[in-house]
This record gives sequence, structure tokens and C-alpha cells, in this order.
Amino acid sequence: MFRAPEVFAAGAALRPVTDWTSYNHEYTSNILNTSQDDPIAYRRSSPIEFADGLKGGLLIAHGMLDDNVLFQDSVRLYQRLIELRKTDFELAGYPLERHGFVHADSWYDEYRRVLELFESHLRP
Repeated sequence: MFRAPEVFAAGAALRPVTDWTSYNHEYTSNILNTSQDDPIAYRRSSPIEFADGLKGGLLIAHGMLDDNVLFQDSVRLYQRLIELRKTDFELAGYPLERHGFVHADSWYDEYRRVLELFESHLRP
């Protein structure tokens, strides 16, 4: 949605890595080398670097206890979108959830939000 906004009218980012420099370095370095060795690859792969391109509706949903992709990743993107004065985005934080949701009410809420987003942005 950030790099090809004309292609997508809406999107849902569920527990997203928004900046690869802050993610699991051992896992990431197997794919992108290290951020010191290849900072360009990290920038090109990190959605936060392209947030200014957002058009259309965006839902960011994240468990606040996530110890895989930290909740702060989504908060940083949310703050960046505020700074860029974007208007059609939402952050849904789930206080009892980790990376893999386990509470039925959280699953229900997340998918209700996704459905509402798509219904409001994708229907003619």
C-alpha cells in the first residue's frame, strides 16, 4: 500500500514488521545480511520508510504482549503516519495477546475490523 498505492484501496497489517532494523537480528540477517553490511536492503524492505505513500484505508492490528514482532513496531508506524498527516488508518492493540492470538474475542474483533475496512473501501 505504501509503494504501490494505486493498486490497493485498503489493507490490513496483522502483527507487522514495520522496520527490519528493529526485528530479530539473527533471523533477519539470514535474509538481508546485517543492517551494518547492507543498510540499503533494510531501508528498501521496511514499510516505515515508505509510509508517505499511503493512500486508502489501513488497519494495523497487533498483540501488545507480542515477543516476536514487538508492539512498538506498530506504534512507531502509527506515529509516523500521524507525523505525515495521513488520515485513513487505525491501530488496534490487543492487551492480552502475543504474536499468535489465543483469545476468541480478540480474533473476532480483529476480523470484524478487517471486514469493516474492506466493506467500506472495496465495495462499489
